[in-house]
Amino acid sequence: MGLDLPTENQALFSRNRTADFYQPTTSGRLLSAGFGCVRNPNFWGTFQRFHEGVDIRSILRDERNEPRDPVLAIGEGRVACVNRDAAASNYGRYVVVEHDLFGTRFYSLYAHLAAVDDRLEEGRRVPRGARLGIMGRSSNEFHIDREHAHLHFEVDLMTNDRYARWSKKKGDGEPNHGLFNGANLVGVDPVRFLKFLQENPGRGIGDFVKRETVAFRVLAPRRGDFSWVRRYPYVLTRPLAEADQAWEISMTYYGLPVRVTPRRREEIHERAWKTLKAGIWPLTYANAPHLRANFAAGLLVRKGDRWSLSEKGREQMSLLMF
Repeated sequence: MGLDLPTENQALFSRNRTADFYQPTTSGRLLSAGFGCVRNPNFWGTFQRFHEGVDIRSILRDERNEPRDPVLAIGEGRVACVNRDAAASNYGRYVVVEHDLFGTRFYSLYAHLAAVDDRLEEGRRVPRGARLGIMGRSSNEFHIDREHAHLHFEVDLMTNDRYARWSKKKGDGEPNHGLFNGANLVGVDPVRFLKFLQENPGRGIGDFVKRETVAFRVLAPRRGDFSWVRRYPYVLTRPLAEADQAWEISMTYYGLPVRVTPRRREEIHERAWKTLKAGIWPLTYANAPHLRANFAAGLLVRKGDRWSLSEKGREQMSLLMF
């Protein structure tokens, strides 16, 4: 399929051993190792926390029960970020590889490493299967015990290549890890993506993204350079025209732009236009059942039957449109 799994744990594609691929949290729920709103259920069983990746189980341990699994590049690419300081990120020690495959650039992220390969340097080209480090349990935010050590693995797109400028303007200063701060990477479900490639030879991440479920659509004014459209032109539903004054952005429940439609003034409802001119990003559609099932992502809030962007959602839009 053009990509490999990031460790020697291949149980994902074994019909009767899929569960052996995942490392659940201390809850023991297999679901907790997957992508999406899968963690911290409340009294009613509704999950409160979004997990932007998958956690892969160790299959190789040393005499102290520490994982020794090599972590491998899923495909050919360029090393975009190397963090060897476990105290500098909730990812702990992590590596990001940039891939220019299948016509669209995307990123693979490998986190909680025990060690990063000594020879790994940012900017270096690596082949498919290159050794990046050793699976571990490093993090600056929470303790991961030996039993639950794992590789946190993501497949991401970059929200905005002006992230550092946005961070400084917002008052947060220079961001740790530059463009490859986790706040500037938005993921897809890596397991579903790999299975999609397996079932659809010749397709790429753009084809996968365009098939994702739309949770809401939001209007944003057209001005300046829209980084997302420039980087991922496949999202445009029609060619841009001089008369277009706004973008209607179709997004997943966790903020991945799936489609972008340019809109002329006459295509926009009067109330939405007034809201937009007032500096507010109005919603033009909300998939209520889907949003209720995935509210842990936290981008929208509901008042009665009406949905609007939450503070977190407004910040995500601020970065996207900067």
